[in-house]
Amino acid sequence: MSVSIRHHAPRHHALLAVLSIAVLEACAAVPARAQSPDYSGWQSLLDRYVIRLEGKNQPSDTRFDYEQLYVDEGIWTKKRSTRLESVHAQLFSVSPSALDDRARLAWAINAYNFLVIERATMLLLVPMRKFQRYDSVQQMGSSDGAFFEAQVAQVEGRSYSMAEFERRFVYGDSTPMIEPRRVAGDPRRMFALCRGSLGGPPLAPRAFRPESLQIQLDQATRKALAISRMAAVDPATKKLLVSDYLGERLVDFGGTPPGVVPFLSKYGPSAMRSAIKHEKLVDVARFMPVDPMLNQFLRPKPPPPAPAAKS
Repeated sequence: MSVSIRHHAPRHHALLAVLSIAVLEACAAVPARAQSPDYSGWQSLLDRYVIRLEGKNQPSDTRFDYEQLYVDEGIWTKKRSTRLESVHAQLFSVSPSALDDRARLAWAINAYNFLVIERATMLLLVPMRKFQRYDSVQQMGSSDGAFFEAQVAQVEGRSYSMAEFERRFVYGDSTPMIEPRRVAGDPRRMFALCRGSLGGPPLAPRAFRPESLQIQLDQATRKALAISRMAAVDPATKKLLVSDYLGERLVDFGGTPPGVVPFLSKYGPSAMRSAIKHEKLVDVARFMPVDPMLNQFLRPKPPPPAPAAKS
């Protein structure tokens, strides 16, 4: 019996060694799972500072309270924000090239919206004017450049401006910025992006997630198009009026204004869809200018003091 054990032990150990090598090789052949982006900080920021505007028979809209965030973070004295720096680090600690298409797009939308909020908050006040804030992001800038052109993010070893980031990661277009965008994208993506203005789409109060991305894109599009600043049918002329926010992105609608109409027929509010059908609208009558004013939440003014009672 003892002879038998001594005889088979080397074979047993050899077999285990072969199996161990095979397992290690198999594990090495399987690509490492990409780290999922951490949206907890971004969602917390949205929960605290996005204000929903919802009235009876009014479409859902949102504002962001940059002023309160500026005060809460003590940016006036510190010239920095620990909270914004933390969220920035969370969002840009992931390599987008390691994400699948849905996860990468969800990340790109969240990261872009955060960059707008971060930069608008940090540049909120006019220098040398105490607490006077800028009226729009177009007025904001720094020594690095204008609002959308300054290099504000590092992704996989390269710096990006918000304009470059949007083109590269939201639309997957590598066309140089000196040229118009060539790659057409899903038009719903433009309605998921916050531009920091009243004329742009509302900032979604929930972070975009890959598992619910298609539903969230639909919701963002329908909510934006329900607001008359984005698209409307003139009640007097029965003509279709569309924001130039869409007009500047006709590449996503086939390159011509009539390409917008089928999209509105699908995602516009019911009254608009009905008018397009009954009036047989096939083209945009006019593109409306985009309101550049900052999408700052404006608190209701307190009522004036009651007059003193007569003695």
